[in-house]
Formats: sequence, structure tokens, C-alpha cells
Amino acid sequence: MLQILHVDRSELFRKVMQEIILRCGHSVKSVATKQEALAYIAQQSVDLIITAMEFNDGDAESFILDLPQASKKDIPVVVVTSNDSLELRERLFSLGVVDYILKSEVNEDHFKHFFATLSAEDELSRFMRDMRVAILDDSPIILKVVHRILDMNGFRFADFYVTPRELLESGKAYDLYLVDMVLPELTGDKVIMDIRVHQPNSIIIGMSQFTGEKSITTLLMAGADDYIHKPFDAASLISRIKINVRSYQYKKRLELMAVTDGLTGLYNHRFIFERLEEETAKVARYGRLLSIIMLDIDNFKQVNDTFGHRAGDEVILSVAHAIMASLRKTDVAGRYGGEEFLVLLPETDLKAAHIVAEKIRNTVALLQFETKDLAVTISAGVAEAEKGESFEALINRADAKLYTAKRNGKNRVES
Repeated sequence: MLQILHVDRSELFRKVMQEIILRCGHSVKSVATKQEALAYIAQQSVDLIITAMEFNDGDAESFILDLPQASKKDIPVVVVTSNDSLELRERLFSLGVVDYILKSEVNEDHFKHFFATLSAEDELSRFMRDMRVAILDDSPIILKVVHRILDMNGFRFADFYVTPRELLESGKAYDLYLVDMVLPELTGDKVIMDIRVHQPNSIIIGMSQFTGEKSITTLLMAGADDYIHKPFDAASLISRIKINVRSYQYKKRLELMAVTDGLTGLYNHRFIFERLEEETAKVARYGRLLSIIMLDIDNFKQVNDTFGHRAGDEVILSVAHAIMASLRKTDVAGRYGGEEFLVLLPETDLKAAHIVAEKIRNTVALLQFETKDLAVTISAGVAEAEKGESFEALINRADAKLYTAKRNGKNRVES
């Protein structure tokens, strides 16, 4: 629940706003004058200020300038006014105002959406709040505004830079970059080009006071994903970020779908082979250790014939979970095909790999299923890579060990 201070000389409008804020589930203190507001802020914790442009004892501009004397906390300010002009908006945003709302647009739905954005707990909002964000702008005012907007929306990890050198020499990697186009030392497009070379998957949004097609084209050609015109309000910036983060998530999901098996979530046949080829190359080049495990569900055709294909899918999924539960973060597992699985164990010798395979076998043997009388076991073959050996030869050796396990009675590991 937000603690909101509303400042307006109109008693009627204070009552209207109070009802809206309370119905939205937040706490509100309404005052009529600048001095009352400053006195309240000095004594009480406030999360958000909603203020009119003019009071009987001052105006919003003088009120905002006096805020630091009343509270050490950097409180975001939203201005509600009947007047509108580009000059007024620019003047207010230069003071650090995070949003600007016309009185004609004030209604419960508008503020419900506004407050919901601040306290949103959907997947996208939670993802955004955990993103690492870098903001580069030589204007202290813009940095202050962005800081307030991000803080108000729950972003946890944000760093602010005044010069390109500070950012580029920081050695830090970020998920999201907000970069001004006009900077000392380097232009924004040059900075974006440098970031894009080192961070090809990050989101980059350019910020510019210029709206000409040429400047926007320059920015996008440099590698930016999007741009936003300054001055901007909280809604505009957060919307831009959300649009780009949503696209970023979709791209990541598509990339994941291309390399994973639809049923188990393990890597698919093509990708696990590519990883195996990479790991065997490390063995050949650096003499690194590598062992692999080939696993197969015993009597799987009988499972399908007796209990049906739905039960068969349940078995495959449960075995996949058992495999993943037995591995380290550095290990890689994939569905080799049908009821077969392939596990790559970097930096692992044959003896240690055999122990891992036994752990998986024991875990699978203890699995319980919703289908009555259903129980499964697996057989496994383990092989350690030899220097200079091709990945095909390594697979063949593990496969041969797997078939030895099958011939020797199943539900066993051979190495």
C-alpha cells in the first residue's frame, strides 16, 4: 500500500482524489497548502506526492524545489493541472517530476492503472525489477528523473553514469541500457555501437531531444532497439521499457524452443550433439576431462502398450526430472531420441561418471506414478573421452556399454 500525499487548494478536488486513492487501496493525506505539505513530509513517510500547479501560498515549482529541505528521501512527484503546453511539461520535467496528468483525464480507471503499474506483480513486471540497468546522460536532472521513475516502479539494480568513459570502462554488463544521444567525449550512437559489440543481447534504448528522422535512423543503425524523446514522463518510459522487455522475452523463448525438447524441457537431439562436439574439442585441444552417459528406459514399448501413450509421456517426463535432479549446473542433459537420453559431464572421469549414472538409476527406480502398478527402470552406458577421439566414436562406445547393460539384465550401469 502506497502512502500518498495530495496537495490541492480545491476542497472538492481533494475529496474526489481522496475517494479515488482509497478505492484503489492506498493511504492518502490531503492538504491545501504548500506549508502544510512540507510540514507533513518532515514528520511522516511519503511514497508519492500528487500535487496541483498552484496553491494559495505558492506553486508546484517552489514546492518541488523546497522538498529536499523537508525530507532526505527522494519522493516522486506527479503534477495534476488544467493547463498543458510543451514549455510547461519541459519545465516540470526539468525539476524532476515523474508524471504529468491533465485534470480532464483524472478518473478512477486512470489512477487504478497508474497505481497498478507501480505495484504490479505480473511475470513481466517482476522480470523487469530484477534487470540490471545502466543510465548514461550528462544531465543531472534527467538522471534524477529516471532514478525516481525506476525507483517508483521497483527496479532494484540501476547504475547512473555522466560520461561515456565511466560506463564503458566500468567493466559491468547490463540487461538494459538507456543512453543519451548528445554526450561529452563520444556521441550516443558511438557509445551504442560499442555496447552492442560487447553486449549483443542487451536492450538498448536511446534518449534524444531531437525527433528528426535522421537522428532516429542514426540511433537505430548504431544498434539501439528503440528510442524515447526527451522530456518523458514515467508512463512513457516504463511503456517503452515494457515493450522492449516483452520482445526480449519472446526472442529468448523462441531461442529456447529451438534447442529444447517440447515434452521434457531438456536439450533436443541437435543441440546436445552440438554441445558434445564442443566438449570433445576441448578434450582434444586442452586435454580436459569429459565423460558421457547414454541412458535408456527399460521395456518402454511395454509401458506404452500396457498403460497407453499418456502414461508413456509421464514416464519420459519423470525420468527427465530425475536426471536433472542428479546433475550439477555445469552438466548438460538432452533427449537423444524416444526413450533415450544423453548426459555430458565436463571435468569428470569415468569413475565419477559411473557414480552419477548409478545415482540417476536409483532415483528412477524409486519413482512413483499416478498410474497404478506402473514402475520403470533405466539402463546406462558410461564412457570417458580419449584425447583425439571424435564425438561420434565416444557416442558409439557409450552406446555399446548401454547395450551391454541391457544384455546383462537391465536396470544397471556399465562403464
